[in-house]
Amino acid sequence: MNDRIRGSCLCGDVKFVISGEPGPIGQCHCSKCRKVSGTDGNAVTRVAPENFAWESGQDLIETYYPEKGSHWHSVFCRQCGSPLPLETEAGNLVFIPAGLLDDDPGQRGYVAHIFVGSKALWVEITDNSPQFEENFGSARVSKIPT
Repeated sequence: MNDRIRGSCLCGDVKFVISGEPGPIGQCHCSKCRKVSGTDGNAVTRVAPENFAWESGQDLIETYYPEKGSHWHSVFCRQCGSPLPLETEAGNLVFIPAGLLDDDPGQRGYVAHIFVGSKALWVEITDNSPQFEENFGSARVSKIPT
């Protein structure tokens, strides 16, 4: 595996680099992640802030808060609309949409599926990764909800 993993948005103007190995890749199926990605969920990895650096395009970064006072937000490229990495409110992690990675992170598959209790009705999860009704630590799903 590389000790540096590059990533970029669709137009290529926003670029970043991860140093070291990123966290495991998971898939979130909550309604907000589905809306942000336009798919059945949002595959993300994470790194400590000290292992993340923007290389270009910071002037194109926009943030959207869907609800006043909400902590949940979306970060995206103003030019192409790609979702972008975002730092948690606590400042201890940077969540990175896995689809932005230009280099191989050295991982295969998802470590887990979260918020499957609110997944899209048309989605059928077919891999063997653990599934959680809500976030990690919530009730594990033994049968895929319909």
